[in-house]
Amino acid sequence: MFNRFKKPSSENESGTQDAVRTPHAPKKGTTFTKGMLAGLFGLAAMGAYGSYYSVDPTEMANVRRLGTVLYDTPVVSGPHFKLPFVDTVDKIQVSLTTVQVPAFDVTTIDNQKVTLDLNFNFTIPKSDVNHLLYGVGRVGNSDIDESIRPIVKDRAGRVFAHQNMITVNQNWESIRSEIEKSLFESVHAQFGIDPGNLQMTIRPSEAFMASNEAAIRTKNETIAAQNTKNTRQAEADQQVIIAKGAADSAIAAAKGRAESVTIEAEANEKKLEFEGLGQQSRLKAEINAFGTPELYVEYVKAQAGLKWNGQQPMIVTGQGASTNLIVPLPQAAQSPAPAVK
Repeated sequence: MFNRFKKPSSENESGTQDAVRTPHAPKKGTTFTKGMLAGLFGLAAMGAYGSYYSVDPTEMANVRRLGTVLYDTPVVSGPHFKLPFVDTVDKIQVSLTTVQVPAFDVTTIDNQKVTLDLNFNFTIPKSDVNHLLYGVGRVGNSDIDESIRPIVKDRAGRVFAHQNMITVNQNWESIRSEIEKSLFESVHAQFGIDPGNLQMTIRPSEAFMASNEAAIRTKNETIAAQNTKNTRQAEADQQVIIAKGAADSAIAAAKGRAESVTIEAEANEKKLEFEGLGQQSRLKAEINAFGTPELYVEYVKAQAGLKWNGQQPMIVTGQGASTNLIVPLPQAAQSPAPAVK
C-alpha cells in the first residue's frame, strides 16, 4: 500500500542503476573571448588597410599627423605608408584644371550691359602644393575654384569699365589679352598657380542689339538713298556729256565749215591773184609786141569791130529757174572800125 509513495528507484528492472544524464552548461568567458578576437582581427584588418595610401599621377599629397603637417615637400604619385587611425592624407590635383565661371554681367563706359562666359585653366607647380593645401581656404583644392572666380569677375569688370560698347567687337583681341594679363598676374601672385589660357564669349544686351540693328538698318537705307542719288547724278552727267559732245561736235563741224570757206576764199583769192598776174603777163607781152599801149588799144578795137555782128549788146540777169530779164543797151552811134595800123 505504501509502494506508491516510495521514491522511484534509479535501478532498472534488471536491478542495474542508470547514470543520471544532465546537459553541460557553457563555461563563462568563452563568448567574450571570441568577441574580443573578432574585434581585434577587425581592427588589425582596418589597420592594415589604413596603413598605406596611393597618389594618382595627376595629384600630389601631404600627410597630417594629429593636425601637424609631416613633409616639407609634397608626396608624389605612387603607393605610400602611413599610421592608421592617426595620419590623414590630403591630396590636390596638379594637372591641368579648368575653372568654369558662371555667366555674369559687366558694364561698359557707355552704360551698356554685357554678359560674359569665361573658362580659365591652370596647373599647380610642386613648389606651391603645400601652400594651396594648407594656406588657401580649406584643406585640399575643393575651394580653389571658389577663390578664383571672384578674381576673374573683378578683373573682367575692370577692363570692360573702360570700353565703349560700339568698339568692343573691333577691340576684342586687345580686350581679351588685357583681361588675361591682369587675371594671370593676380592668381599667380595670390595662389602660386601657373595660368594656362582664358576662353571668353560675350553677349550684348537685347536693348543694345535692337538699337544696333536699327542703326544698321538706317545706315543701309541712307546708303541706298545715296546710291540712288549717285545713279541719278550719273545719268544726268551722262546726258550732259552727250549734249556737250553733240555741241562740241556741232562747233567742230561749224569751225570746219568756216575754215573750209576761209580756205576756199583764200584759194579763190589766190586764184584770182594768179589769174590777174597771168593776164597781166599776157597783156604785157601783147602790148610789148605792139610797142606801145596805144597801138595795142587800137588793135583791140579793130578786132572788136571785125567780130561785131551789128546787133546791140544785151545784159542778161537772173539765175536758176527764175525768169531771165533781157535789158537792151541803148543804140550807140555806129562808127567805122578803126583801121589797124
